[in-house]
Amino acid sequence: MNRKEELLEKIKKIKALADRGVGGEKTTAQATLERLMQEHGITEADLEVERVETVFFPYHDELERRILIQIIFSVTGKPAFGCVGAASGRKRKKYGTDCTAAQRLEIEFNHKFFYEAAKKEFEVFLYAFYMKNRIFPPDGIAPEQETKALTKEELEEILRAEQMAATMEKYTPHKAIGDGSGKGDRR
Repeated sequence: MNRKEELLEKIKKIKALADRGVGGEKTTAQATLERLMQEHGITEADLEVERVETVFFPYHDELERRILIQIIFSVTGKPAFGCVGAASGRKRKKYGTDCTAAQRLEIEFNHKFFYEAAKKEFEVFLYAFYMKNRIFPPDGIAPEQETKALTKEELEEILRAEQMAATMEKYTPHKAIGDGSGKGDRR
């Protein structure tokens, strides 16, 4: 426990005594509480007891699921657990954790933020993958498209994709159908 946490625990105990004490004990505890709170800049909200409860967070796809699990772990330090329907026994698209209200808000915010960021990065990754493996139609097959000037952001994204492609492994599919020459055919 760090110094601030120790101080908060001490002040919470004094607050409990100020709330439940009797006579001079209560008065002294109240005066001590006010002095310590003012001295250390602590508010009533800082003293509120954080209640831990089980919260489930929904997800929709595999990428979102994986990010949610990592966010829950990064905020709480504990692994997430799955959700199973009580009546059906089937898995639900939710992961849960035991957390405080502040942690719940942090998980919700970070989950949304990093999922959107990951989707954007995944688009750059896909473009890099297409470039590295030359997954484009040969010249003359696709209709000509009107070329337009690219924005600074689009140019930066293409540059990032090119840099990413340079570090990727290239994959070459094996032909599933022969070339028609009859070589390699069994009769």
